[in-house]
Amino acid sequence: MSAPPGRPLALVMGGGGARAAYQVGFLRALARRCPRLQIPIVTGVSAGAINAAHLAAHPGPFEDAVEDLAALWLSLRPERVFRVDARFLAWNAARWSLQLASGGLLGKPDVRSLVDTSPLDRFLRRHLGEGPGPIAGIEENLRSGRLQAVAISTSSYTTGRSVTWVQGIGLEGWRRPRREAVAAPITVEHVMASAALPLFFPAVEISGEWYGDGGIRQSAPLSPAVHLGAHRILAISTRFEPTRREAELPMSTGYPPPAQVVGSLLNAVFLDLLDQDAWRLEKVNRLIAQIPSEARGELRPIDLLTLRPSRDLGQLAGELEFRLPFLFRYLVRGLGTRSTRSPDLLSFLLFEPGYIELLLEMGERDAEARWGELEGILSPPEPPSPAGVRGAEGVKSEASAEPGGNRAVEPPPT
Repeated sequence: MSAPPGRPLALVMGGGGARAAYQVGFLRALARRCPRLQIPIVTGVSAGAINAAHLAAHPGPFEDAVEDLAALWLSLRPERVFRVDARFLAWNAARWSLQLASGGLLGKPDVRSLVDTSPLDRFLRRHLGEGPGPIAGIEENLRSGRLQAVAISTSSYTTGRSVTWVQGIGLEGWRRPRREAVAAPITVEHVMASAALPLFFPAVEISGEWYGDGGIRQSAPLSPAVHLGAHRILAISTRFEPTRREAELPMSTGYPPPAQVVGSLLNAVFLDLLDQDAWRLEKVNRLIAQIPSEARGELRPIDLLTLRPSRDLGQLAGELEFRLPFLFRYLVRGLGTRSTRSPDLLSFLLFEPGYIELLLEMGERDAEARWGELEGILSPPEPPSPAGVRGAEGVKSEASAEPGGNRAVEPPPT
């Protein structure tokens, strides 16, 4: 399946910690149907940045890249993401408690996170590239023309801005209020920073500033793909959309436990913004469709298909909590993960083979269930020739042609 010329496809992968394995399952089904598919623009944030960096750097065809990515996720264990030895966890928890209880007068001031993610740093360097330099495979794919651009989003704790690091041929950065893009070779440090869950994972220093999870301040998750020239966007979310009846069920009885509060915050920061951005694109589309085509200037149509899990990943994580290392399980239970119907906090941290395997399987099933819509965005009709430009009414009817998808209109990158 080849893309129509001049209509680049972008893959947008959001965050969610361990939930990002779901994205790989979806890609697995996609690769089975389209083993030679080319996706020239790849963007990722948080754990989705790991998937984006791997796909952008892999030297083989799409099918091989996805299978290697699935194998990488299946080889994960909690101890390959953060230190889980009882002595370290107990000592780190004691230092946090001492610093809080003493108002900062006691305890070391360098307590930076609840866990140490040095194992994840070593794991990624083995798979993406050793040393502090750029990830070599990305530059090779850019030179060969297989890749047009890759973008990894982070949040600067130093300045409070959302910073997207972009790598491509002849690319320049851009700036918006409280967010900007910087052209730079992508490194493992960028990936680690993007995936640094606030408080749980430590921030990463890049060029003298400290960066954390890219989802914290990323108000427009689709923006990097739009700026990089995408005309079609395939966005894979890890947020389950409950039915109205499910949404009305109480998450817990009595006062909400800390795990439920933190889970709600994580959902709001990392998962909900994609839906809001997609809604904005639809809104712009409805407005632009009323403008005569000859008056649109450089505005361009963008096809958007948003995909999401068919089951609540928080509930699924709660069923597998017992597989966590004992002391870590003890600590998260202290936050009340067993007192809420859907412990979303746990779903971010459950880097456990059984959970990851279930997410991969769910992603594959969900992709197959929506294959008709996927075909529509992977092989859209050719745009009309200049001689046959339609009026505003024709464009409006096209905007609603794809069930379950979104067609939006955005200006070119500035």
